[in-house]
Amino acid sequence: MNYRPLESLEDLILESLNPRAIRERFGLPHPLSKFAANGMVKEGPYGEAILEFIKDWTCEAPESARHRAAMWFLFQSERAFFVACSEVGIDAEKLRSHLLRMQAGRA
Repeated sequence: MNYRPLESLEDLILESLNPRAIRERFGLPHPLSKFAANGMVKEGPYGEAILEFIKDWTCEAPESARHRAAMWFLFQSERAFFVACSEVGIDAEKLRSHLLRMQAGRA
């Protein structure tokens, strides 16, 4: 049999706090890969910011500042959203259209 040494609990907890490490460990695609312009999403702060705004839009209370900021970024921004999407390598129009369908309840 092939035995691997067990990772320490501290290492496992730290790794669980890093979504990228979890994706790499289990071979999962990037959450935005469905919207990739060239089939590949670049990891980094822009992608993390987009995911954080999506999370804030879906999970935060509608009256919260984080929810309002996410709504502005995802649906009203005429530049920031498109720059971030470009940096990540995703099709901004495709992502925004998807989010608008989700918002309208037509996913």
